[in-house]
Amino acid sequence: MLKLNLIYFLEKREILTMNYPLHVIARKKISALFNAFLSLFYTKDPIAQTIDPQEVKHILIIRPNYRIGNLLFLTPLINELHKHIPDAKIDVIVGMKLAGKILEPLPNVDKVIDIPRKLLLHPIELIHYIKQTRKKKYDVAINISGGSTSTQIVTALANAHYKVSFYSDKLWAGFTHVQERGEKTHKHMGLESLEFLRFFNIPIPQHATLDIKNTPEELQQAQNDLKNLLVQHNHAGKKTIALFRNARFDKKIEDSWWNQWVEALYKEDENIVVIDILSPDIPHKLNENVLEYANKDLRVLGAFFKMCDLYVSADTGPMHLAVASGAKVLALFNKTDKEIYGALGTNNTTIDVEDLSAQEVATITLEQLHS
Repeated sequence: MLKLNLIYFLEKREILTMNYPLHVIARKKISALFNAFLSLFYTKDPIAQTIDPQEVKHILIIRPNYRIGNLLFLTPLINELHKHIPDAKIDVIVGMKLAGKILEPLPNVDKVIDIPRKLLLHPIELIHYIKQTRKKKYDVAINISGGSTSTQIVTALANAHYKVSFYSDKLWAGFTHVQERGEKTHKHMGLESLEFLRFFNIPIPQHATLDIKNTPEELQQAQNDLKNLLVQHNHAGKKTIALFRNARFDKKIEDSWWNQWVEALYKEDENIVVIDILSPDIPHKLNENVLEYANKDLRVLGAFFKMCDLYVSADTGPMHLAVASGAKVLALFNKTDKEIYGALGTNNTTIDVEDLSAQEVATITLEQLHS
């Protein structure tokens, strides 16, 4: 009981420092208690074992998450597995059908399976999902999220010979291979998935980034979209900045600030155009001085970011999509840690804007645009 209370206290202290809404805090508390209870029935002595890559032909990566950034953070692992185990096919379990489409065209990905939200409230869909999950046999199931309740439920259901995870006091899903995490090779969360290469005795690369491997067709479509947009509004030949205004919780920058930023940009350089990226949460463009673009195909949207001369946003999933598509990125952070969540890649820049004016950030934006 003492251990259960300790886990609950640590989880409570962590979530209360993140400025989450009350419903998110409540969900995390319930999940922590659930995991702590089930973990009491699991032998938690870590088993430092590895798997022979020659045994592996079918891999299941389990990440039932609803955030685009967290799914993009799987691409370094998927790409490295393709490099070192080229004959292995990978299925990925995600929590967002639209975002899951990002991963399907990767050369070693066979299938992306999405878990509907609130699955437990729909028994028929739940039974169908369980049958689908257990239908295929995998050599290895990789539990990306450690003690996550949803990930462990899926891991327990998966029909896999080996089930691997890094050690956590919250584990209960009957893993065959568990390792102590130890010191991470990379601090950035986008490269954390590379740590799972240790289970296959594959060296972790020192230099890596996100990469969705856009196809030539996607790049051509994005280039055509950008060209047509500029010609339509008589802006052909101008430098282009793609702007995405949305972000989660207190990471979001207010539209009033963005308006000042756009005004300052146009005052300093008349030969540029800002393209406001619309989405279901941002249905209308910022003002009459910007263009607008939207695309439900996230891979083509990422390619569009690459076609623009610069992409700008706060800390948000589309920022990581821009990185994974090879765009030139300027990320504006106000709450989160730049070293852990900033824009990866030597061509990209992440700045803290908490104490900077819109005018100062506009000057930095133009420097990045023309560098």
